[in-house]
Amino acid sequence: MRIEVALAHARRDELLRQRWRTLNDARPWHVHSLRVPKQYTTGHYRCWVESSAIGDIGVSEQYGDAVEGVIGMKRATERRTVVHIMHSGGLSLTEAGRTVQVPPGTLCVRDAQVPLEFAYRPGSRARVLLLPSESLADTGLDQLPTLTLLSQNAPEARLLMGQLRLIRETRGDLSPAGTRAAQQSVLQLLAGALMARGVSADSAFRPSLRAAARNCAEARLLDPHLSPAEIARTLSVSVRTLHRAFTEVDESLMAYVRRRRLERAREELVAMDGRYTVSAVAARWHFADASHFGRAFKRQFGETPSSLAH
Repeated sequence: MRIEVALAHARRDELLRQRWRTLNDARPWHVHSLRVPKQYTTGHYRCWVESSAIGDIGVSEQYGDAVEGVIGMKRATERRTVVHIMHSGGLSLTEAGRTVQVPPGTLCVRDAQVPLEFAYRPGSRARVLLLPSESLADTGLDQLPTLTLLSQNAPEARLLMGQLRLIRETRGDLSPAGTRAAQQSVLQLLAGALMARGVSADSAFRPSLRAAARNCAEARLLDPHLSPAEIARTLSVSVRTLHRAFTEVDESLMAYVRRRRLERAREELVAMDGRYTVSAVAARWHFADASHFGRAFKRQFGETPSSLAH
């Protein structure tokens, strides 16, 4: 569908909102106060939107001139997540005076309930997904994003975008079972991309970075080279940005790693019922020696590892 509004029209913003509402009448409305920036006064505002669906996931291909407004679904009964895959132009999102830029080549995932001011640059082209947050949570993602950014060059993001292209080419021929499978594949790939790469350096969205760092650490607890520098490299942020994200919580990143290694070591001692020595478990979970492991274990659990190894 194409939308066109004369910029010199006295009621241009009202007409623009009406036409967008008509376009989105069948889907949850999350755009408010839609308007053309004041500096544009001649010619026409133009955009086109091609809408489709993958099961419960709404998909739209969008291209348009500069536009701004407020987004957020505070009154919605069902929580939604929005994904922007920016191809050209750019998008800025502002909350409480803090602005996050979403340039071309970026994939942005956000909670649709959170009210944000937004502004598209002229010539912005994007693929936008609107999906039930509950479905995303069902994939095993331990924390839904408030606002998370990741590079489209990340392997996980490239796999997701490739799957979306393939589904677009075949959706007219898919059976109901095939559509359900396609929906699940998109959800699983999106969750995987978020867990592996999703970060934001903006202070308003540090929970996203903390969650991504913990997920990364959790997957590599047995790695002897696991360090803040390795995690920062994996998440494409600086070590300083990574450490800053954990200043707001009581447990640092490496304290989290130590606690999780101790918890996994305890699980092994209980499950193995004496088949592993304390020294072997300490080495497996990268503690300097059995004595060091024993002291840390006693502080964490109030018991010695040897009491579980027999």
